[in-house]
Amino acid sequence: MREAFSCRACETVVQAPAPYHAIARGRAGPGLLAHIAVAKFDDHLPLYRQSEIYARDGVTLQTSTLSGWMGATAAALAPLAELLPWNWSPLTADTQAA
Repeated sequence: MREAFSCRACETVVQAPAPYHAIARGRAGPGLLAHIAVAKFDDHLPLYRQSEIYARDGVTLQTSTLSGWMGATAAALAPLAELLPWNWSPLTADTQAA
């Protein structure tokens, strides 16, 4: 909740801008989204297991919620992915001196 202030003389209302959200109208911040994505794609931890882990810590996150967040994260990162050189790979890069 953001505080709103009003001027007593002119009754103008001033309010700070809304904080940035990685997902519009989403509760998850960028740190949580990054953690879920790394656990899924780098640690090979499926979303249903992540949901169970969070439940043990007292946080109820449905698998469908996590899935939606991953879809929104992918959509938000799509412009960045388009800039990456997909034909380059560290495994196939020529490491021999010319």
